[in-house]
Amino acid sequence: MTFKYDDSDLPTGHPSASSQNWTVTSPDEERSPPNQRSSGSALLGMGWLRSWPIVMLVIFGFLGTVGTTAVFSLFRIPSSPNCRTIFWPTASASLRLQCAEAYAEKGDVKGLVAAINLVDQLPEDHPLRQDIINGRIEYWASLLLDLAERSFEEGDIEGAINNARKIPTRAAASKIVEDRIAYWEKVWKEGADIFNTATNKLKKKDFQAAFTLSVALLDVDNQYWATKKYGELTKLISLARGDSRKLSEALAAAKTETLKGFLSALAQLEEISEESVFYEEAKKEKKGIANRMLIVGEQLLANRQLQSARAMLNAIPKEAGLGKEVADLQIFAAAYQQAQLNTIGGLEAAINQLRRLGKNRPLYEKSQRLVAQWQQEIKDIALLTQARERALRGSTTDLTAAITIANQLPRSSTQWEEAATQISQWRSRVETVQDRPILERATQLAAGGTPDNLRAAIQEARKISAKRTLGSEAAERIATWLARIQRIEDQPILDQARRRASTGDVAGAIATASRIGEGRALYSNAQADISRWQSQEIGQQRLAAATRAATRGTGEAFSEAISLARQVPAQSESRFNADRQINRWSWDLLREAEGLANLQDFQRAINLANQVPAQADAYEPAQIRIRAWTDSARQSNNVASPNSNSRTNIEAETGPPLDENGFPPNLELIRSPN
Repeated sequence: MTFKYDDSDLPTGHPSASSQNWTVTSPDEERSPPNQRSSGSALLGMGWLRSWPIVMLVIFGFLGTVGTTAVFSLFRIPSSPNCRTIFWPTASASLRLQCAEAYAEKGDVKGLVAAINLVDQLPEDHPLRQDIINGRIEYWASLLLDLAERSFEEGDIEGAINNARKIPTRAAASKIVEDRIAYWEKVWKEGADIFNTATNKLKKKDFQAAFTLSVALLDVDNQYWATKKYGELTKLISLARGDSRKLSEALAAAKTETLKGFLSALAQLEEISEESVFYEEAKKEKKGIANRMLIVGEQLLANRQLQSARAMLNAIPKEAGLGKEVADLQIFAAAYQQAQLNTIGGLEAAINQLRRLGKNRPLYEKSQRLVAQWQQEIKDIALLTQARERALRGSTTDLTAAITIANQLPRSSTQWEEAATQISQWRSRVETVQDRPILERATQLAAGGTPDNLRAAIQEARKISAKRTLGSEAAERIATWLARIQRIEDQPILDQARRRASTGDVAGAIATASRIGEGRALYSNAQADISRWQSQEIGQQRLAAATRAATRGTGEAFSEAISLARQVPAQSESRFNADRQINRWSWDLLREAEGLANLQDFQRAINLANQVPAQADAYEPAQIRIRAWTDSARQSNNVASPNSNSRTNIEAETGPPLDENGFPPNLELIRSPN
């Protein structure tokens, strides 16, 4: 009986790689070698071999051959069985073990699992189970667990788990399989959480947080996450920084909504590769930009900017999936080009262009709305043409009829702006014809020049409404005639006030001029006179008060007089006299200060001299004396009594000598007219 086995799963070059046929014989056949049986039969059948020398020669030859064969068989390495062709239900344990060893020698998961399964089918009470089989199963199970661990480190956690769970439950290694799998899953989740969180941080452009997380991957107890995925994440971070800038610049360029901006945005988005975390966002933005280009192109068409619209439509990327919409808008462009003629023929040609779009086209509904719009425009053009033809007749009746016809156009019509212009012109012509005679009658009434004539003219001109064409002209003439009436009425009052002011009755003049009310034609003239008269009165009052103060003849009196005189208004007629008196009283003030200085009261002298105003002639001499008196006051504590030389020095420093009245000898005084 012969059994065949399959050795296709064994490594190339294995001793069992050649096919072998194993023959199972009975014990009796083993005790009687076939060669001997066949030889004996042959001898019995051959009479010519009865001679004993020949028999002995044959016997010794046969024995030599058998011995040689036995020795050769003893030292020859037995060949491995062909494990692929073996019928395993009847295979011996040694044959199973031999094939299992061959499978395990492959060193991969498939071979180890095949080896374990092959020998693990032997019963527990088999003689080889305890001594050999169980040991080999434990050894192969540990190798299988090591291969699973290697798969885990290489990043194939599912393969690692599947391989680990192929370990037989009776093997000692099976007791740590679930713990090992739980640890793998924990470590894998840790790495995946770090990686996914870092990726999300990148999408939010939080590069610092992503970098910190990438460093954390180095601490993950798995070579796949700590090396390969770490390198992948660092590459993503580096790539994301540049792609984030490109994405921002692209969106900024697209916001300009110009062809140049859109093209720049698309070019930058195209540079973002599939490896980038911003790739999906870039794809989404490219789609959005393409849609926006379509909208802008349609707007350009609506604004009749056909060349720009066509350039925009041609620039829309084909991969955006908007080919049908772009093709439809190209038809729209051709239609708009015809409609630009703004004639009935042009609009009809435009409508025919749009009717090329079938119901299955994406812009069919828009085309139908535009067709309806242009059909209405055809009606509006016809209506406006009818109004113009009626207006050409020129009479007020015809112009009024033309206005009525043109007003039938909808305010939303594209022809309404032109119609409104025509209506305004026709209405202006009608109103001018109707109102010009009224304005001419009012002008004739005003020619009389009297207040009554002017009031009658105003009454007549007010028949023309301000909203009518001649309304502004009528309003201007009414204002002129009202001003003439007010001047006629108020001029005597202003003349009377001026006469009273010329006689010195300033208060009476002010009271009289105040009778001219605000808004009257001569109101500003009256207020200017009142202001001048009030300034004159105030100036006289303050100069008189200053003169009275100066009569006391003291330094304080002169200082007070100067202060009051300086308050005389600049527009007052008393201003000139006030300046002269200030100049005079300044010298008086300096004389008083000189007297105090002679009495060694330098501080009071300095205080008085400081009150000399800058515009007075005595100002510079006063400043010189102030400096000298300041030095003298400082030295008075160190000098017992001044000698003639120091006296001479002080006089030289304080300026020219003054007369008995405190003035320079060559000062010419002008007597006040008061």
